[in-house]
Amino acid sequence: MLDQSHKNILEKTKEAKLSETPVSVFMNSHAISLRENYSVKTTIDTFNTHHISGAPVVNFENKIVGVISEYDLLIEAASKPLSSHIDFKTTITSVFPDTTLKELLIIFYKQKLKWVPVVNKENYVQGVVSRMDLLEFIASHSKI
Repeated sequence: MLDQSHKNILEKTKEAKLSETPVSVFMNSHAISLRENYSVKTTIDTFNTHHISGAPVVNFENKIVGVISEYDLLIEAASKPLSSHIDFKTTITSVFPDTTLKELLIIFYKQKLKWVPVVNKENYVQGVVSRMDLLEFIASHSKI
């Protein structure tokens, strides 16, 4: 069950006729992906250079195999050599480009996520969408 503030956001997107907008309209299609064989140090450098707090992890075919967050990376950096390969979560919440704004809001709310990868049917990363991407889209298309 959604609390009142989340119901208000859903209502606002409905009023602005945004709730059925597909993720492909506001996702970041220039997402940074990491290779599954990256070291902890390389991953730290990538996060720092691109000012990101998480990223999809892809295999040699460029298909998504996991995700890693800044928090996960912090634990790894503190507990093992920086030259070690990254450990990443293989349980992935992702969305398709045609996922609607309303569906994405519910996923963010229920799973308390900050971002999700956007993948196609073959599991190739198409981009990522963050809470800020969503907020910027709503703000730019809503009446003040």
